Amino acid sequence: MFGVEALAVLLWMGGAAAQAAGGSQAQPDSAPPAAMEMTIASVPLTAGDGAIYVDQGCALLPDPAAPATEKNKPRWDPAICHLETINHSTHREEAVVGVEMLRRNVEVNEQEYVLQNVTMKPVAFVVKQPVPKGWRVDSDPQPTEMEGTTAVFRVHAEPGEIVRLHVGVRHTTELKPKTIH
Repeated sequence: MFGVEALAVLLWMGGAAAQAAGGSQAQPDSAPPAAMEMTIASVPLTAGDGAIYVDQGCALLPDPAAPATEKNKPRWDPAICHLETINHSTHREEAVVGVEMLRRNVEVNEQEYVLQNVTMKPVAFVVKQPVPKGWRVDSDPQPTEMEGTTAVFRVHAEPGEIVRLHVGVRHTTELKPKTIH
């Protein structure tokens, strides 16, 4: 099955490259190119309930309701999920309150998921992002739920639609206040 998926993605990429290069086959805006139809038709859903489960590294996770088997393990498919804009930053925040300057160091980790529905029906991507102890989610949108220390985001996508999800987590370390003279 992997060979069929890879062939479909290559055909789709080749069709997109030919179209970008000004290929001679003009197609109406309302119809996707034939290669895209093949890609959509050949890649199965990860889960039977219309959801595709994704971890923080963009691995496609098995349906949590499915029995655990050797074949039922995480896999990577950049046509369905890949990460862009992975950032780590630190900065200091300061605020004057009365005669003191309150200070804190802030560390932020963020990444953007690019998710493509390669099926012929609407799906929900269920993105599971661990939140380390002492950190908090700093994203818009906020997660739809928390499963222990894992933030769960649900993103809906129509057939062939590409959606983006920005997820950030933040850690704050309070510093000793300074007295302002």
